[in-house]
Amino acid sequence: MRSCLIQLLIMVAVVFCLVWFGLPFGVSALATAALNATGFSGTDTKVEVSANPPFMLLTGHADTIRIRSSDAGMGNLHAAGVDVTLGSVELLSRNIGTVTGTLDGVRVAAPNGDPVPIDRVTLAGSATATTATATLTIAEAEALAESQLKAQTGIVAKVTLKAPDLVTVTIGGKAQAGRLVTSNGALLLVPAGDTLSTVTLIAPGTANPLRVTSVTIGVADVTLVGTINIQNLLS
Repeated sequence: MRSCLIQLLIMVAVVFCLVWFGLPFGVSALATAALNATGFSGTDTKVEVSANPPFMLLTGHADTIRIRSSDAGMGNLHAAGVDVTLGSVELLSRNIGTVTGTLDGVRVAAPNGDPVPIDRVTLAGSATATTATATLTIAEAEALAESQLKAQTGIVAKVTLKAPDLVTVTIGGKAQAGRLVTSNGALLLVPAGDTLSTVTLIAPGTANPLRVTSVTIGVADVTLVGTINIQNLLS
């Protein structure tokens, strides 16, 4: 009798350990497959699912899902590196509560389709309106303004940016002042006066999930703050 009881206790302990420690690994594999099914693509993608207690995973609830990948794509958003944690996730409905993390080496599309390089995007907040803080170098921002000015107006010019939001557009040796502003989720170059037309540098849409709400020109970088609907990207 005692031997049977010991064997039963050992079996229970083994089953408990398999469920407690093995369940997150099994769910992580399923989550990886589900992530790929949403259209997410990447290299060396790792998905870690956790819940406390792990038995909550059986109900379809995960406290966190951490996604790490390189050369990744989420819809029309592409990044060289991804390290993002989703919080309070309902696995069956794919409903996400919060998002935190970083995207490095990001590429989004300018209005003419050219890629806009963004060094890093920091994510934090709710999944449906994640606050995204993006940085690109002064040189990258100036090149973006020059390319879009040429694409949208046909004018070849030298663009110089200066804190906090000032722009100088030089055409044939003549300089014209302007500003970087945001409107309806777009980043705009607005020249002073009516000699030049307003130029859209970044616009939200199917080719760009970022809606820009503010812009600040610093000493070496341009910082854009906006929102991204991560829920839609991963749905």
